[in-house]
Amino acid sequence: MDTIVGLGKAGCAIADKFAKYPQYKVFKIDSEGLDSKNKNNYVLSKQSSPEDYETSVRSMKTFFKRITDDVLFILSGSGMISGSALQILKNLKDRNVNILYIKPDLEFLGHNNILQERVVRNVLQEYTRSGLFNRIFLVDNKRIEQILGEVPIIGYYDKLNELIVSTFHMINVYNHQEAIHATPFDTAETTRISTLGILNVDEGEEKLFFSLDNIREKCYYYAINSKVLETDGKLLRTLTDNINKNIGKDVRAGFQVYSTSYEQNYGYLVVNTEKTNN
Repeated sequence: MDTIVGLGKAGCAIADKFAKYPQYKVFKIDSEGLDSKNKNNYVLSKQSSPEDYETSVRSMKTFFKRITDDVLFILSGSGMISGSALQILKNLKDRNVNILYIKPDLEFLGHNNILQERVVRNVLQEYTRSGLFNRIFLVDNKRIEQILGEVPIIGYYDKLNELIVSTFHMINVYNHQEAIHATPFDTAETTRISTLGILNVDEGEEKLFFSLDNIREKCYYYAINSKVLETDGKLLRTLTDNINKNIGKDVRAGFQVYSTSYEQNYGYLVVNTEKTNN
């Protein structure tokens, strides 16, 4: 079982989406909107600046003492509460921490919010590159909207978060299953900055959740109907041709194929780089 820790309104909303899957324990941290009687919630005192949030964080070891698994820490950087992120993460320094960072649409944010978002995103990437965190997954809400197409105002973030979480969850599920066909693939120690994506199995079209610079690695996950796996003699060549079409000469790639009972075939990918994305 993995542990999900959501920080702030965006982080907590995404954490709630993970809660519907039995594989995860969910903890939430915010300054408002949480039931303080729930032992998996931690209510921070409300502050007036990111700096105040940073200095207001006290030891949370008691709150986190039940966490013994790998941790996925989820946040967006534009809110003032994101100033508390590093101080909170210090309490998890003896855990294996991955970060899911949500970049908001910056178009209608205020100047200070844009600066705060940039600082948080860059600092978390640098700490991850140094090895303090295992990996950071970058997700751009604007890209998620483009992938979904027309998204109604009511339920807007709900739709975006559903795609983010379902994709992350399925990749996690397949990472804990044995593939029926796989190519040897190990990620480099330095390529710790990542994003997720979905792909069209037949056409090979990739839709990444963040525009990463200097991509070095791509790992593909194919969830294929079991009958198709038994009868389609061209499938393996189709998959490898599509992969070769989508990678550059300096990109390492691997893929894994899983048998499913779904009528529709699904494809996912994780893309890695060592370069900070500013």
